[in-house]
Order: sequence, then C-alpha cells, then structure tokens
Amino acid sequence: MKKIVVLPALVFLPFVFPAFAVDGVNSGASMTTGAVPSHYSLAAAARNPAMAPLIVPEDERWRLSYLPSISASYEIGNVENFADDLEELIDIIDDPSLVEDLESTRIRFNDVLVRMGQEGYIKNSVNVSIPVSPVYFDSGTLGGTIYMDVNYGAQVSLRVLDSPLTVNQTAQTLETDTSIYIKSGIETKISVGYGRELLEINDGFFGAGRLYAGAKVSLIELELSKQVTRIEDLNGEEVSDVIRDEYDNNLESNTNIGIDVGLLWDAGNYRVGLLLDNINSPSFDYGPVGENCEARTQGSVERSSCDYSEQLVADGRLDGRESHTKHALLRVNGLYKLSDRWHISGALDLAEYDDIVGDENQWFNLAMSYEAKSRYIPSPRIGYQSNLAGSEITSYTFGFTWLKCLSLDVEMSTDSVEIDGESAPRRAGFSLAFEESF
Repeated sequence: MKKIVVLPALVFLPFVFPAFAVDGVNSGASMTTGAVPSHYSLAAAARNPAMAPLIVPEDERWRLSYLPSISASYEIGNVENFADDLEELIDIIDDPSLVEDLESTRIRFNDVLVRMGQEGYIKNSVNVSIPVSPVYFDSGTLGGTIYMDVNYGAQVSLRVLDSPLTVNQTAQTLETDTSIYIKSGIETKISVGYGRELLEINDGFFGAGRLYAGAKVSLIELELSKQVTRIEDLNGEEVSDVIRDEYDNNLESNTNIGIDVGLLWDAGNYRVGLLLDNINSPSFDYGPVGENCEARTQGSVERSSCDYSEQLVADGRLDGRESHTKHALLRVNGLYKLSDRWHISGALDLAEYDDIVGDENQWFNLAMSYEAKSRYIPSPRIGYQSNLAGSEITSYTFGFTWLKCLSLDVEMSTDSVEIDGESAPRRAGFSLAFEESF
C-alpha cells in the first residue's frame, strides 16, 4: 500500500517555499497578549506605529533586535479523523483490494465526504523576522522616532471539494471527483514607520498623559497560488510532491503598498491605542486556475487538474480569478497596570476581515502579565483569545520572557479533534523570539 500522508504534507509545506503570511500568527509576546503594543516586544511598533517613540530610551538613539524570531501555528476543522479518513480514501482509490466490500465502503465515505466538504480543513501559518529587524532611530531633527521592520510569512490551507463516491461495477473500483483544494500565500513585507509625541496634558479629563501618533508604509510582495487536484489523479504520488509541482503553475506575484496610521494615549498607569490598518485596502491577485489547460501535457496530473478546475469554474463552485484584499481595519487595544508588576491588556478587531487564504477573522484578546523585575526570573503571562468570526475558535495562551530578551509563548485551543485515534487541540502554536524588553 502506498502511504500518502496529508497532514504532515501541510504541516511542513511552508518550509518548502523560498520565504515564509503575516496575517496568520502573532509573533513574540503578542501570541499571548494579542495585537497589543507590549513592552516585552521590540516589535511593538508593528502593532501600532505610534508606539515607536516609547521604545527608545531617552539616553539612547538606536534600538534593534539582534536575533530572529519565529512563530508557527496550525488549525484543523471540526471533523474527527479528517486527515486520517482522507488518507485512507486516497489509498483505497489507489488500491481497491484494501477493502472487501466496495458498496459498504462507498456508503461509509459518502457521509464522511459531506462532512469534509462542510467543515474539513487544515491551515498552517508561519512568521519569521530577520536578524537586526526591527530597527529604531530617535531623530532629533525630525522630532520623532523612525523604525524599519522586515518580515517573511506563509499561510497555506487544505480543504476538500466533495463529490459523491460511486462504484464502477465493471472495473470493481471506487470513483469520485472529490478534490484537494489548496490555497497558499507567501508574503515579504518591508515596513518603514515614524512616530512622535503630539501633545502632553498635565491635567485633563483623562488625567495627565501624552498623546502619540504614528504612520507606517509597507512594501508588500505577496505570492498567491491555489490549486485543485482530484484524489483519483494522484495515482500513488505523494501529496506534497503534487503540491510543489503545481505551485509554480498557478502562482501570481504581486507588489503593493499598505499604509497604517495609529494613535496612542499613554497615561503612565494605563495605555490606550487605536490603529487603522491598511487604510488604502491594497489588493493582490491569485494565480488563475482552469485556464490554458491545453498547454499542459495530455494525461498528466497537471492537465487533469486544470480540466477539472475549468469545470468547477463553469459550475460556479470555484472562482477562477480571485483577489485577496487587505481591507481597512480598525483595531482598539489597551493596557492597564494593576500595580507596578501586574498588567492586564486587551485588543479587539472592530470588523471582520479575510486572511490570505480567505478565512474570516475578527480577534478578541485578553491577557495578564507579571513583571518579575529580574533578568534571571522569568516574567510570565497568560491569555485568552477568540475568533469572533469564521471558525469562532477559542484558545488559551501562555508565555514568559526570560533574561529580558528571550520570549517563549504557546497557544492551545479549547476545542479538540481526534487525529489518528488521539485527541488533539484544533488550534495550537508556538512563538520563539529574541528581543529586548523596553
């Protein structure tokens, strides 16, 4: 029997591409605190450019990160043994002798396929920052702080386009048009931002504090690809091999500009921020599917996939030419110091938005952290986050910062799903970051 492993293929798929999607996973301490400008992270200005002036101490001009950070997460649809059943079906179609009764197998999998098509998916996200980035420079001439950030990200999802399973009585085989539908995005993002103090209030309605403003311009290169492969056409090939072969055929590379603006009120014992993300709503095109099929080799997996994609487009089940738009998003966040050591923070997206692979997101985060005031005693934090749209999945998070530069955070959903006979969280992730606190 030829084993075709679906889940590992998707888990490691981001690493077979030349770069790593920033939309998919928070990095550093933000995996626990959410999109809150945290003093545990030098990447705080990425959450709100108005935060930049607070990161460089008054007696310094420069601040930078010496080592890279990496974050990764996965999310699985609420279908028990989704990957296992899909692998088993692929094996059976490849070798019908694996089962004794084709009719009972057809009945069993037709029910499974419907559930796969409705809720079955696997999604992976990776985010990597390069060494030195981010870099901050306090410019006396410009009266504020300039910063630059470079990130790589990847996001990939696998879904099933289900179709009835039938028995070919003559050939004694099982047949179906059920397909694996994969969408992926690879993002390179170079950002330059500026933040400065707007005014200082010594006695106002909200007490004494300072108002900061900032803006960020990002050059975004996004490589988008999607592909459809009928499981009948795999013919014993590894899923990961087919994915790699087809990836370049459907790839579209786009470059655009994203603009963010932010405000931040810092009152010492509390901080409130407002971010308008991607105010210009940059748009990026996916590679087309179901087009120019005659250019593919007759009888190849690529030709069969293209022909079937063309049929799906004609039937209205698939968008042959799709765009991903980073819609303008308003996000609020805040931090309150319960004491000099205990902090509580939260963030909320005020609207839904699609991530790179087209899933709906609207995140709410709540976290509490403890400042150990020591380089050698870890400063822990715990958090709660929920997607108020799309999957509506909820996770608990935990992390700590040690030596004032090493941050390790993990995420685990409250929902679980069965995989290969074992219970596993539907969503889980980790982040390892090397960055100074400030």
